[in-house]
Amino acid sequence: MADLESQKAQPKEQTRYAPSGTSGAGCTAGRQRWAVVKSNWPAWLVAGVTFINGLLEMLRVLTARIPEESEISDLFPLGLHYWNHSLGLVFGFALLYLSLNLFRRKRVAWWLAVTSSAAVALVRVEYRPWYTVVVPAVTLGLLLLFSKSFTVRSEPKSIVRGFGIVAASVVLALAYGTVGFWLLDKRDFGIDFRLSDAFVRTLSEYALVGNDLVPRTNEAQWFLDSIDLAGLTTGGFAAYSLFRPLAHRFSTLPHERQEAKSILERHGKSSLDFFKLWPDKSYFFSEDRESFIAYKTSQNVAIALGDPAGPEQELYDTTLAFVRHCTDNGWGVAFHQVLPDLLPIYRRLGLQVLKIGEEAIIDLKRFRSHTAERKKLRRIRHKFEREGYVLTRHAPPHGQGLLDEVREVSEEWLSLPGRRERTFSLGSFDRSYLNETPLFVVRDEERRPLAFANEIPSYRKGEVTIDLMRHRLETPNGTMDYLLMELMLALREEGYSRFALGLAPFSGVGDRPGATLQERALNQLYEHLNRFFSYKGLRYYKAKFEPDWEERFLVYGRGPLTLARVGVALTRVTEVG
Repeated sequence: MADLESQKAQPKEQTRYAPSGTSGAGCTAGRQRWAVVKSNWPAWLVAGVTFINGLLEMLRVLTARIPEESEISDLFPLGLHYWNHSLGLVFGFALLYLSLNLFRRKRVAWWLAVTSSAAVALVRVEYRPWYTVVVPAVTLGLLLLFSKSFTVRSEPKSIVRGFGIVAASVVLALAYGTVGFWLLDKRDFGIDFRLSDAFVRTLSEYALVGNDLVPRTNEAQWFLDSIDLAGLTTGGFAAYSLFRPLAHRFSTLPHERQEAKSILERHGKSSLDFFKLWPDKSYFFSEDRESFIAYKTSQNVAIALGDPAGPEQELYDTTLAFVRHCTDNGWGVAFHQVLPDLLPIYRRLGLQVLKIGEEAIIDLKRFRSHTAERKKLRRIRHKFEREGYVLTRHAPPHGQGLLDEVREVSEEWLSLPGRRERTFSLGSFDRSYLNETPLFVVRDEERRPLAFANEIPSYRKGEVTIDLMRHRLETPNGTMDYLLMELMLALREEGYSRFALGLAPFSGVGDRPGATLQERALNQLYEHLNRFFSYKGLRYYKAKFEPDWEERFLVYGRGPLTLARVGVALTRVTEVG
């Protein structure tokens, strides 16, 4: 929801979330790290050996002298003894770069590493002693032995586009060099280049054979440098294109959304589940299509909304399959606003857990009998009733006049500093959307609308919540209190037992012994950024309705920069448009 974003969990005293500082948590983290090592050791081994191979090849080039003669080089044009040294250096750099992508289990990196290792081995055959071939041969053998470990795909369109641009760049670079040599003045190199000679010189430069040219002017030196720069630019773009993660093709069919809704009706547990059915979500289904995960991708990170939905016995396998799916596509993975219930599953999969706040859940029976009768709230209610204010509930579908009225209220609310439409875990103002949900509208004595909220279902039995909650720029003090009180009393009369009042970000984060470093950092943000975002104010506001507080968590992959990457992606997926 806009002012009051929604989610759920359990009261603090019942939480199953164990501080990471405890010995049990430490043992669990150790087992998780060992599980990660066991599952990834082939890729790590191959990446490490490939890195060593590239490093040794570069050291060999730096320490070995270029042979004066070579029997093999006589069979090739352009002098293989020069190629051997230059190509050795290129393949050494290539293997170092490829080792990083092999560590990420990139399939394209595997193919290129096989090619590079084979090429290095062939280049080494010309030299003695024979044992210099051992390292590239071992690297090649390991690559072939563990080929099934490299499953992460790269973006096909990017690869095709990259090769196309590389081919075009090579043609343009050859043309650039040929025309450049041909147009240069004789004083630049002491040579008056013919067109054919200019082409051969350019080809020699790009073929890594080099030239015996000695630049005599600054213009000549700049021209040689520009040719090398063109080659580096072309190679760099090709390398970038080859290893781009697979781009997400957003395509959700209507029957898939219907399948997801059917699963939620049987196994849903959260008010967030409602937003899993929104058009911005993609779905990952289990093999038997009895469970699913709703997610959205940004910045090469797949952000799942809440927990997986489905039969409890399937949730581990579904989550594992989703994590592997993301890994094979080169994506990071995160689960946003999850309940405490499935934390053992996430930890078992080696994922990090970070508390991000607490959601306010109001017991409507207790609210009606106790909280609503407290002096302060009763005074607000009586004041608004006495002055002629009223809360009206409008069942869908709605007339255009009502939608025009709430649109006007929404636009005033959006004009406030810091207010804007959001998505992913809440809705935005849309006539067709609001036309399908009940509306609660506060009107003054002249029946002019001052504020509104729309009711949405929760897939947690007996629970209900709201999404948009907006008001005009000028309203009497206590207007939103009056709206919420009357709304909750009405919902209780409709038979609901709980009301989800939304998430209080950073609430209860990092304020207990054993909190993680990340949670303590969030606690400092909570303390020091409160003057700008009023996180504490939101917590205090919701506390007046005497809710139970249920913890909510962010689950994400391991790595020092992963959390920052997930944070950027989460910001992007919540933006409208």
